[in-house]
Parts: sequence; structure tokens; C-alpha cells
Amino acid sequence: MRIRTTLTAGCFIFALLTALVGYFGGRAITKISGEFDRVAEEVFPLLRTLEDLRFAGLRIVSSSAEHTLIVKQRGDAARRGDSIVLASSGIETLDEALARLQSLSSSLDPEERPLVADVDRAGRRLLETSRVHLRLVLSEAPEAELRSIRERSRGEEGAFFAAVSQAFAHKSEELDAAKAEVRQAIRTAQFTIAVASLVALVLAIGGGSLVAASISRPIALLRDGVEQVGQGLLDTRVEVTARNEIGTLAVAFNRMTGELQFTKNEIVTARNFLDNVIQSMADALVILSTDWTIISVNPALCTILGYGENELLGSPFGRIVAGGAEERELLREMAERGQVPERELIYLARDGAAIPVSVSGAVMRSPTGEVVGIVCIAHDISERKRSEEEIRRLAFYDPLTRLPNRSLFQDKLAQAIRRSRTDGDMIALLFLDLDRFKDINDTLGHAYGDQLLLAVAARLGDNLRPTEFLARLGGDEFVFLVTGLRDKRSVGSLAHSILELLNTPFEIDDKELFISTSIGIALSPGDGDDGDTLLTHADMALYAAKEQGRNAFSFFSEELNREARERRHLEGSLHRAFANDEFFLEYQPQIELRSGRIFSFEALVRWQHPEDGLIYPNRFIPVAEETGLIRRLGEWVLRTACLQCRQWQQPGLPPVRVAVNVSGHQFNQPGFIDMVDRVLEETELDPELLELELTESSLMAGAQESIMTLIDLKVRGIHLAIDDFGTGYSSLSYLKRFPLDRLKIDRSFVRDIVKDLDDRAIVEAIIAMAHSLGLRVLAEGVEHEDELELLKERGCDEVQGFYFAHPLLPAAVEENLKSPLKSPRCSPHGVRRLPFQISP
Repeated sequence: MRIRTTLTAGCFIFALLTALVGYFGGRAITKISGEFDRVAEEVFPLLRTLEDLRFAGLRIVSSSAEHTLIVKQRGDAARRGDSIVLASSGIETLDEALARLQSLSSSLDPEERPLVADVDRAGRRLLETSRVHLRLVLSEAPEAELRSIRERSRGEEGAFFAAVSQAFAHKSEELDAAKAEVRQAIRTAQFTIAVASLVALVLAIGGGSLVAASISRPIALLRDGVEQVGQGLLDTRVEVTARNEIGTLAVAFNRMTGELQFTKNEIVTARNFLDNVIQSMADALVILSTDWTIISVNPALCTILGYGENELLGSPFGRIVAGGAEERELLREMAERGQVPERELIYLARDGAAIPVSVSGAVMRSPTGEVVGIVCIAHDISERKRSEEEIRRLAFYDPLTRLPNRSLFQDKLAQAIRRSRTDGDMIALLFLDLDRFKDINDTLGHAYGDQLLLAVAARLGDNLRPTEFLARLGGDEFVFLVTGLRDKRSVGSLAHSILELLNTPFEIDDKELFISTSIGIALSPGDGDDGDTLLTHADMALYAAKEQGRNAFSFFSEELNREARERRHLEGSLHRAFANDEFFLEYQPQIELRSGRIFSFEALVRWQHPEDGLIYPNRFIPVAEETGLIRRLGEWVLRTACLQCRQWQQPGLPPVRVAVNVSGHQFNQPGFIDMVDRVLEETELDPELLELELTESSLMAGAQESIMTLIDLKVRGIHLAIDDFGTGYSSLSYLKRFPLDRLKIDRSFVRDIVKDLDDRAIVEAIIAMAHSLGLRVLAEGVEHEDELELLKERGCDEVQGFYFAHPLLPAAVEENLKSPLKSPRCSPHGVRRLPFQISP
């Protein structure tokens, strides 16, 4: 029998006894309660109703007696009214009480009903007589009539009170009997509860003793068995035959000891399995004693390091770890924290090779918590390190030349600047850009260009000194960082040696390639104390070196910085200038020497800046070319000049041509011919009245393409001229193939033609060459008569310059064209100054 069942049975018996006590007590209480309920439901309502009837009767009697007395005494009206109110109240109360009595009569005992009926009859007679008496009083009936009705009511009042008293006496007897029954029920309940409680107590004590005896002996046996297991006797068995929870617990105990024995066997098996895993795992494992001596290793460690297992056992951990801060930090963390999640170390192989590993370790503790050893597991990360190095190379080194890239250079530059602030040394930044490298890519292909970049990087790298750092920023741009400088002269010597170094031709696939470079130099701290500023200033200096004709170097200066600021200012203003219509054209006449006739006007663009005033083309045209705005500006100039020339072609005015300068950036762009056609169509200008002036450099930039473009322009009837001839470079073989009309000698040769024999010889050669090619020659910048005479003597065809007129506004030109002469001509001496007003 289960303990739970035994205890449940005992509790059930105890509960049954308790229920028996409760049952008898409940019956007695129920009886008492019933008596109380009966009294409350039957006796009390009737008693209250009889009390109300008596009270109503007394009111009526009292009011009648008072009224009679008042009549006899001839009382006042106020007292008579009070008696009437008292009588009315008594009549109403009597009526209500009789109604309640009538409703209670159905629930009364048969023996009580006659008594109640007598009360009801007497009450109703009294009620009727009282109402009649009240009406007589109200109608002020004669005293004799009132006395008669009063005598009648006295008899009825006596009958009424006698009936009520009899009913009261009967209900009082019934109430006394109920009280006696309640007292008897209470005495019976007290006795029953006392007897039942005594029986329950005796049975509970006896049953509890029996249950305790049946539980304590098996528990003692279990206690002895647990103590034996605690001593390590896992084969202990407890013999308990009880069929209760203790018996179940004994079975579970025997099962537990069997499972413990089984688990012990499994642990031995698992330990053997773990040994096999350790022996076969790919990661290197080493177990150390508390004094950091190797006490166990696995084959993976031996394979990685090239040792035999017996060679390492008993050796210090430092034998296989590269000594240093990393090893000491690892040992310290293991001692303090008990484990190390991941730490990179260098293991030393038997042959001395360094093997990078990722080590994690933890201490081994005894059951008492004492440290008994340390386990270190190392993963060979040689391949990962190689991958990281490759990623770093891709991130910080140029993939083509293997030189440091912009990112690594900026890092090195920042370090050098910080170091120079501490040491007080000077550092230099040399910004290199290969000259005309694009031509090699365009003519030979990018493969040759890449090989040339490799050769340049190799040549520069082979000549590096310890204080120099070379990087490739991208494209054909390289940069030198030189540290530890004491003066500026050594930087100039280095730049000169770099120029000389690259002057030697490069041999690429049996082709001899020549390349030069331009170098911009910025020094720190003088030219800037941060990397971005230094690089920006070196770039400005590089731009200046390019303008010097390339294959040169230039130091940064405040003048360059000022020019750069001006370029940025002009660049921002150029965009606004188009929107605000700030550009305008002036026209300078071109004169034929033979006839003295003005045959053309050269359109010269001006910029009326709202803040800086009048700006001439030599300041803003280079900026427009750099920013790409030259195409928009060039089209505006061409359209404005063509519209003005078309306006001049009015009836009666002599025909004149307009000459427009074309930038090389605009001429070499696709769509140039379409733009010219569109402007001529929109302005309706005869192409014969348009001349386009181009520089030597713009034509030679793509000579073959230039020939085709010039031919397309020529077949349209447009005149073509080379402007500033002699200042650039030309190929005579191409020059004779260009379909040109005239050459314009640059003003730099005309200015000193009288005094400088070299300039005179150059002018004479240009005139002779042009005439031999069938071209006309125009000399620019003629300002003095002796220059004019000399040009006439040498056979120059046409001239222009301040000697004749400054550039004119359109209105002044139109006034001259409207003069009586068909066209302005020279004086008898051959030329004359123009008579009209020039623009300021």
C-alpha cells in the first residue's frame, strides 16, 4: 500500500469523523435556524400587524374622546382640527393594518384563522363607524347625532380591543413554545459535537502511529544504502518490499547505483575516445604543467614543428614559442583569467622556421578547484597570413607597378609630417607627371603604356635612397616623399637627377620610347603642414612646370597659390557670366597693305566682371579651357560675331569679313563642324565672310584629323588662318597639306623687328615660306610706323595693330563702314590711322 494511499486513508477517516461531527452539529443548527425562521416568518409579522391594529384603534378612540370633550367644553376650532387629523390618521393606519392582516391569513394555522377573522370583523366594524363619525364631525352634525354615533363606537371599540388581545395572547403562547424548542436544540448540538470530536481524536492518534511505523523502517534502510554509495560501493542494493513510495524509491535507488556503475564504464570509454580525438585532430595541442613544462602533445603539433613526441616531453614551453612580449602576455593572462580565447603567437619549428598560429588556452582544475595544468590549442594560420598580406598589398600597393598607392602614401606622409614636427627637419613632396604619356597610349596602345609605367617605376625605384619614399598615385602620376632634409638645394638636385634619369630612352618590345616628366615640388613646413595642403601645392607647382614647356621642375610659391585662387575665382564667376550676359565682343580691323583697305575685323571677346572690372582673354580663356566651358564660350563668340557681321552687310555698306579665334579644345572636339554649320544657318551669314583662326598646337595635336576638319570647313567656303605662328611647333610636311589661307605672325616677333635681327630674320623666313606655300601673311601687333615700313619692304600682305586702331565696339565699326568711302583705305603713303572713335 502506498504511503500516499495510507496517508490519504487516514486523512479520509479523520475527515469522515469531522464530517460526522459537522453533520450532527449542522442538523441541530439547521433545526435552530428553522425555528428562528418560522418565528421570523409567521409570528413576528402577525405580532407587528396586531400591534399596528391596536395602535390604530387607540388613535381612533383617543380622537373620539378628545372631540367629545371639546364639544362639551365648547373648545376652539384649532383643537377641533387636531382631533380631526388624529382621527383621519388612525382610520388610515387601521385600514392598512387590516389589509396586511388579510394577506397574512392564508399562511396561518387553522386554529389561528378564527382569531384573526374575529379581529378582522371587529376592526372593519370599527373602521366603518369611525368613518361615519368623521363625516359627521366634518359636516358639523348636531350634538345629539354625534353623541349617538359615539355611543355606538364605544361598543365596537371594546369588541375590537378584546379580539386583538385574544390574538396577542395566542401568539405569545406560540412564541414561548418556540423559545423552549430552540434551547433544547442547542443543548443537543453541544453534546453531539463533543462526543464526535472525542472519537475523532482517538482514531487519529492510533492511525498516525501505525503509518509512522510503516514508513520509518524502509527509510532507515535507504539511508544506510546512500552512505555505502557515498563510500564508493556502486554495487550496493537496498531490499525493501513495501508497495508504496518508499518501495518505489528503493527501486529507483537500486537503478541509480546500476546507472552510476554504467556511467563509470562510459567515462572510461569516453576518455579513451577523447585520447583518440586528440591524437587525430588537425590543430596542435600541448598540455603544460603548472610550471609551464610540456607534459603532453598530439601528433599535429609534432607534424607542424617537426619534432618527435619524446623530444618535447619535459621541455619548457619557451622551446616552441618565440620568446617575447606575446609569450609573457599569454602566460600572464592564463594565470590571471584561467583562459585565453584567441591570441596570435609564433611557434618555432625544429628547423628554426617561424610558424604563425592562433592559440587559445584554458587551465585544468581538480575537483577541489586547484589548478593542475594548462591546455593550449593552436591553429596554423600561415595561409590566412598570406591571404591577409595579399589583401594588404591590394589595398596599399598599386597592382601594376607594385609601388605603394595613394592610401599608403597618405599614411606615410602623415607620419613624416608628425616626425618632422618633433625633429625639426624639412620634408619635400615631388609630384611627377609623365609628359605626353597619353600620346603613347593613343598611338601604341595601353599595353605599351603599362609596360612603360612598369619600366619608369623600376628605374625610379632602383635609385631610391633610404630617406626617399616613392608611390604611384594613379595614371601617369608618381610622387616622391623625401624626409630628413636640411635645406632646399638638395631637393632641386634630386629633381634634376630624376629628369636626367628619365631622359634615357626605354626599350619596350624592341621599340625605343622616349618620355620626360614634369615635377612640382612642395616643402613642409613652409608650403603646408598637412598632407592635403602639401599635395595640392605640389600639384600647383606641377602645373607651373607644365606651362614652362614640360621636362622641368618648379617649386611651389605664393604666386602659384595666388594664381590658383584666381583660377578658382574665375571658374566660379564664369558660370555666372553666361547667365548675367557679362561677355561682349570688340573688333580690331585687319588691313591689306597693297590697297590700304580694311578687309576684315578680328572678333576679340571681353568680360565685364561686376566686381573685377574688364578682364581680357589671356586671363579667363585658359580657365574656360580647363573647366570645359570653352565650348560654350566659343559657340557664343562665333554666333555673336556672325550676327554682327550679318548686320554689317546692309545695302550700300562695303562687305567685310569677321575673323573668330577657335580654341584647340573646341576644334578637336567631336561635333565642331556641326556647330559651325548650325551657327551659319541660324545667322544666315555667307561662309565666305567668316574666317576661323587656329593655333599651331591645336592643329598639330591630331594632325591627320585636323586635315579632314580643315577640308570640311574649306569646302564650305570658310577662310582659315594659323594664329600666333612661330610660337608653337609645326611640321612643314603637315603645314603644306593644311588647306589654309593665311599665316598670322605673332606680335612677339613684330615688336622688336626693327632692333632685333633674329626677329627680323624669323619674320622674313615666315613670309617667304608662306608665299612659297601660296599663303597670305598677316603681321599682328603693329604699333609703330617703322615696323609697318619694314613689313611692307619684306612683302608682308596684311597687318593689324594699335598703329591703326585699338579694338572697337560694334557701333564704332558700323560708323566707319557708313563713311562716304566704299571702304576705308590707306593714305597716299600707303596706310593711315582710322579717323573714328575707339572704345575706351
